[in-house]
Amino acid sequence: MEIKMMRKNIIISLALLAFGSILFGQNSRMGSASSTQLLVVPSAKHLSGGGAVANAVGMDAVFWNPAGLANSENNIDAIFSNRQYFADITNNYFGVSTSLGDYKMAVNVRTFNIGEIDETTVYFPDGTGQVFTPNFSILGTTLARKLSENTTVGLNANLIREGFGRVSATGFAYDFGVQHKGLAGLESLEIGFALKNFGAPMKYDGEGLGVFATASGSDRPEDYYKVDAASFDLPFVFDMGAKYSIAGADLGVTYTSNYYSTDELKLFVGYGLEGLGSVGVGIQSSSAAQELEHHGDDHDHDDEDWYTNPSDGVSFGASLDLSRFTGMNMSVDYSMLPMGDFGTNTVVALRVAF
Repeated sequence: MEIKMMRKNIIISLALLAFGSILFGQNSRMGSASSTQLLVVPSAKHLSGGGAVANAVGMDAVFWNPAGLANSENNIDAIFSNRQYFADITNNYFGVSTSLGDYKMAVNVRTFNIGEIDETTVYFPDGTGQVFTPNFSILGTTLARKLSENTTVGLNANLIREGFGRVSATGFAYDFGVQHKGLAGLESLEIGFALKNFGAPMKYDGEGLGVFATASGSDRPEDYYKVDAASFDLPFVFDMGAKYSIAGADLGVTYTSNYYSTDELKLFVGYGLEGLGSVGVGIQSSSAAQELEHHGDDHDHDDEDWYTNPSDGVSFGASLDLSRFTGMNMSVDYSMLPMGDFGTNTVVALRVAF
């Protein structure tokens, strides 16, 4: 009885938070968050994410909704994926999960290979002759469990590391999610909620923030000072969605309330090919970002659209079941995701389970 009441309270609380997010969170802090690599989709199976918050399972669920990890029927799940991001940036994702009593536990790592960049400074704007390699990585752990046969909860803890030459920042981001199957007595109807990327602001530090300057209002000679970098918030989002299966097809919808960007509506239609895999198509559309009040200029842009989400558009994907060829529980996923003026991204993922 206590678990049943807890399940109801969690779902009701998240539903109320969802409405609050929609009413008060839209574009209120547009463009003021960093560490947006937390929002980059690392896997291929669920395309742009329509319904994923409600039905993603196993290691695919770690990004979309950690509660889905508990719905895996395997003792061990593993995934490796590669995303060809824009501007020759590569995003790699690796993770593995296992059972731990009544819990499912997972670890994963996401890395971004940006390549070398020529170093420039105030004194050497054309370059110093040196290069540096930006470092972006996310190390995550996940813990999930079933509250009942139909309800699961999960928590992610992500260690974020960013570095540019001689400056770096470190922080922690947390995700919490719930999935529920059989809503309103409909076995094929699944819902999910996820709070993602909440945590303390991050701040850069390091020797690279040192500058030679003259103190304002002082007769002291030029000296070495360290710049106090501003802190930045994490890109907090609230996902809520549903998935319904009918006539062999999976229909999914997710609404993402973004506190630091435009809100997003994501749709998905997938169809299973018995013994072979599945195919799917998705679409994402974002609310128009309106330019906020301008002070100190002669232009009135209050009603002018000024931002387009590059992830908006149509995505395609397919999964190939390799079990009949390998004798193992193995599959390959492939997806093509829109990226605005940068064309499309391709994601390839290999999933193995035991």
